[in-house]
Amino acid sequence: MHILRPTFKQGSLSKGKACVNCRRRKIKCDGGKPICGPCAKYSTTFGDCEYTEDGISRAQILEEQISILQDRIEELERPSLPNRSRFSPSLQRPVITRRHSTPTPQISLSNTMRLGPLLSYFYSQQTSGSSLGPTNSMPTELPFIVLQALVHNFLHNASCFGFFLDTQAFHDAITSAQARNLPPVLLNVMYLWGVHLAEDARITAYEPAFLAHALRSTAGSLSGTHPRTVLHSLQASVLLAYYFIRNARFLEGRYHTSAAVSIAVSSGLHRIRAPRDDTTAALRGPDALPAPKDAWEEGEQIIAFWNVLTLNNCWAGTDGSPSNVSYGASGLKIDTPWPLDRRDYVERPHLLPLQSSGTVYNFLDDVPDNATSDAALHAKAGILFEETTKLTARYRTNGIPLNDPEYSILDRKIDGFTQRLPTVNSKGMLVVHMLAYGSTIQLHKAAALERPASHSKLLAAAQSVVGILEKTDVSNIGLIDPILAPLWTTVSLVFIAEIAHQRKQLGTTRVGDLTKSLNVVIAAMEVFAPHCRLMTVQLDAVRRAYHDAR
Repeated sequence: MHILRPTFKQGSLSKGKACVNCRRRKIKCDGGKPICGPCAKYSTTFGDCEYTEDGISRAQILEEQISILQDRIEELERPSLPNRSRFSPSLQRPVITRRHSTPTPQISLSNTMRLGPLLSYFYSQQTSGSSLGPTNSMPTELPFIVLQALVHNFLHNASCFGFFLDTQAFHDAITSAQARNLPPVLLNVMYLWGVHLAEDARITAYEPAFLAHALRSTAGSLSGTHPRTVLHSLQASVLLAYYFIRNARFLEGRYHTSAAVSIAVSSGLHRIRAPRDDTTAALRGPDALPAPKDAWEEGEQIIAFWNVLTLNNCWAGTDGSPSNVSYGASGLKIDTPWPLDRRDYVERPHLLPLQSSGTVYNFLDDVPDNATSDAALHAKAGILFEETTKLTARYRTNGIPLNDPEYSILDRKIDGFTQRLPTVNSKGMLVVHMLAYGSTIQLHKAAALERPASHSKLLAAAQSVVGILEKTDVSNIGLIDPILAPLWTTVSLVFIAEIAHQRKQLGTTRVGDLTKSLNVVIAAMEVFAPHCRLMTVQLDAVRRAYHDAR
């Protein structure tokens, strides 16, 4: 996956005086305050402009926290290492009401709450007639009924952002009279998402205050006393990671991704249904969750783990940083079985194996399995994508050698996986297909000019993406997983590079079909750019790349 970032010519400035952003990207910094020239010009890409001479920057604090979390994950992957108490959260057993049948969904697009009347009533009660601007006021200034409506609306698209809890149960809880008694950590993050997606200036003006409130509530969330503290804290970390990623704030997104992986591994979610022996018990660690009480509770934990792993796999390497998880003999051993569709945990629990061992290792080693649910395919696509990212990063400078066996094996694995995928019939399956074709593009783009076979596969994968988009009613799809922004950027770059190649190297101007394909992808990005900052940033970068290639 390729996140486009602008570059500048190198220039001179006193050593150590450049801002954190410019130093990290090795570009010229003019030292301007409160914001330097490059950061001002590319504010949507760079984020905050900070100087270390003014004290430790927010970015440095986050990087240190990320380093601590990654060290903790490494300790958890290798239980024999010392100092296991460095970051040991207090975990408590969740309590879930036993279910004997599949719940009937009660929330749908047809009964989404209308915020207009609620907001009109609320603002008619205000004594001031002036319009709201950005505020740091406490979130309680918004009526509770408005907050409930915001969360209600978010839940329709929560699956796009890694929501793994029972959507219907959470909806019932948040709209009940007891909603105020729910643990604040997840509640505040849900309110943040509701405000973020409101698309009403009177509501989104409160977003900075809700963000600050949500971050404060996560600081000590694992020390809470609610019976579902661990899963709520894990869900909050996942949602915050997606929130920052969607807003193109990758450092903060990486921090909360690392936190989610740490909680999931600490609580033993990677060892569900592992063989029961003394070694397994030791590997689960002292913070592991107790065995689930029923099939529904176990299913929720299984889905939670794979959502966390997929979050990590899809966004690992976007800024050159290493993944939080490694596989193989020296890495994390994942025994948790592949996820089922949610209803199957109650209706068809026999689909789960009695014991499960080496789930990811077996998949990468081509051991057959019967895991064909949408959730399992999503998890597998994320693993292949992350494996491709790791392999190509290893040869980023000179390209993958022709004789590298790992390259050929992974190429065949991706091809086989893609060929067996069902047709796109949902937003989730759209993401799976995009990840699969994105893996092919990632694997072959460096060698496309030297290897005719790679060039052909590269263009074929990009055209397959276009074919799917042409058959999809993109304008009515609603909210989407933010991973589609960089994936569509990667596809666009394939067409831009090919257009430039044919014009300059082959001396032809007959690139109409390529331009048409590029426009299909750009049109899809334009649908979502007004509502997603990451898509806006990526779309602007695609347009600049196309302009420069002309």
